[in-house]
Parts: sequence; structure tokens; C-alpha cells
Amino acid sequence: MSKKMKVAKIISTKQIVVNAGSNAGLKEGDTLEIIDKFGTDPVTDPDTGENLGTLDIPKGTVIVSRVYPRMAIADAPIEHTSSYNSILQRTPALTAINALGLNETVQSDLNVDPDQITGGLPNSTDLEIHVGDEVIKRGKQE
Repeated sequence: MSKKMKVAKIISTKQIVVNAGSNAGLKEGDTLEIIDKFGTDPVTDPDTGENLGTLDIPKGTVIVSRVYPRMAIADAPIEHTSSYNSILQRTPALTAINALGLNETVQSDLNVDPDQITGGLPNSTDLEIHVGDEVIKRGKQE
């Protein structure tokens, strides 16, 4: 990917659009991290004097859910939790009940700038995520 990926649109507190898609090699399930640069001064290797780049501060992680040629929709991660876990793991009988699926699925909210939420899915410190924030590919969701 030669062009830097950026947040192009904030759909909701759970979805964003990035300005890269299948043409840039993105696939469903790819993990992306929204970052902020910590200052503009590069970190320099003390031995070689080589510029090591700037420090990245993570703002949030998203998973690519739909890919278009030149853009992609990415969602906040889904977490599997249970308010019963601590109780249910105390006895074998309750552990068996837990195996029946009392866990709930919760999708995290992204820390977006609420003034920049536009919605718009067709037919359906400053750590806030803003349109124009840089996005980097971290790998595939496991």
C-alpha cells in the first residue's frame, strides 16, 4: 500500500469507512489500527543515527467487514462476555449451564468525534477518532 490509509467517514460509534479497499489489498477480516503520531520529532537510533520514525499512539482497532475496490467498512471489535462467568465457573452444574450459551456478545464503541458521525450506510487528550486519521494494517483477525 503506497498511499496512507485514512478514516474517510465515520458511520457510527461502531463503524468507519477507510479510503482503501481491494485495490490496496484489503480483505474482509483484516485488522486495522487507527493511530495518532506522538509529536513530529523522529526517534533516532543512538548507534547509527538512523531515523526510526515517529511514535504511534493507538486510538482504536477495527476489523474490515466489507470491501469495495477503493474503500472499506470496518467495525469495532466484538467482545464475548458474560455477567454470569464468575458465578457460573464456581460449580460444575453451573459451568454446564454456561456451556448452553448464556454468554452475551457486545460490540465496543469506537471513541469517535460525535460531531463527525454522519451515518449513511446505504439501506441500512485528543484520542477521538476523526475523519483524516491515519489507519495502518495490523493483520487478519483470528
